[in-house]
Amino acid sequence: MKRNLISPALLLIAFLCCSLLQGQSTKTNLNPNKVTYPSYGSEERSTIIFPKVMGYEVVTCDFHTHTMFSDGLVWPSLRVSEAWTEGLDAIAITDHIEYRPHRKLTVNDHNTSYTIAKEAADAAGFMLIKGTEITRTQKTLGHFNALFIQDANPIDTSDAKASIREAKKQGAFIIWNHPGWAVDSTYIKEFQEDLFREGLIDGIEVFNNTEFYPRVLAWAVEKGLTVISASDAHGSIEKGVLAKEGIHRPMTLVLASERTLAGIREALDKGRTLAYFHNTIAGREVFARGFVNASIKAKLVTKKEKSSDYLLTNLADFTFKFSFGKKKIELPALSSIIITIPNNPTSINLVFGNIFINENQLLAHDLQL
Repeated sequence: MKRNLISPALLLIAFLCCSLLQGQSTKTNLNPNKVTYPSYGSEERSTIIFPKVMGYEVVTCDFHTHTMFSDGLVWPSLRVSEAWTEGLDAIAITDHIEYRPHRKLTVNDHNTSYTIAKEAADAAGFMLIKGTEITRTQKTLGHFNALFIQDANPIDTSDAKASIREAKKQGAFIIWNHPGWAVDSTYIKEFQEDLFREGLIDGIEVFNNTEFYPRVLAWAVEKGLTVISASDAHGSIEKGVLAKEGIHRPMTLVLASERTLAGIREALDKGRTLAYFHNTIAGREVFARGFVNASIKAKLVTKKEKSSDYLLTNLADFTFKFSFGKKKIELPALSSIIITIPNNPTSINLVFGNIFINENQLLAHDLQL
């Protein structure tokens, strides 16, 4: 009697096919009237990597955002969620006091957006700073963010300086927002001069949303102001668009002794920040140099008769663009390249095309070998 034998391999394949079909039927529940596809939502958190700079933690912050409780287009908890998924460490909710076009639909006091966002931030272990924006005539008075406030309601006064003084009374850190926005050029008007004389301005935005103000960087250096970069987000920030462009959202890199709100505040008070936007850095020279020293490491690979090859390794989530002699070189984020240099130098001079230390002044730095 002749038998048809089935090999063990075929039996295994048949078992796996049955298991796969069973898994598919479980997912669809054998219901032809409802087929489920993957979610369009994204819940994964990106990682933004920076080494310690001058011994400090690099804390990624956006100090200027809006929600539906002023003229923003998103709910406060979504503002937290998008920042968390983008890999930021902290944001401030800074809804306008004076300008609230959705007022009839959002019956509330000035602290409500923070209260809603705080619940979402706590659930994610995310740092949220309480703030507000004092919004007056741009051409003469300007806009100012007050961070680390206690209560936004008393800040709502008719007199602009009184509003800022009230915020200061609460221990606020005051930022002059977008000095070049909606004006022909950047000038310090009488009102701002008066605020400077009274010591009521602590920081200044050298970058806001899509605008860089080189002259404002010079003011920050001259007046000892903390350098700020912010998204000023009103609509949603599209993580996919940022990834497609190969950039992060505008943010302030805070050099903090610890990753806490207290650490952020102490660093702001001491001016230890760098503005980060569109793969560009702007800030005081001492911190720009510290950032380069911490991020780029050089190692000898091959020594030849007249020249040597060095491996440059980038430890930061930032693409460095620099000139070395007549050569223009790009060192991509979190990558390495090899460059050839003449023998026996102890350092090489690099001019960074995307690091500004003053008005239209690029960082020239001797990288130690």
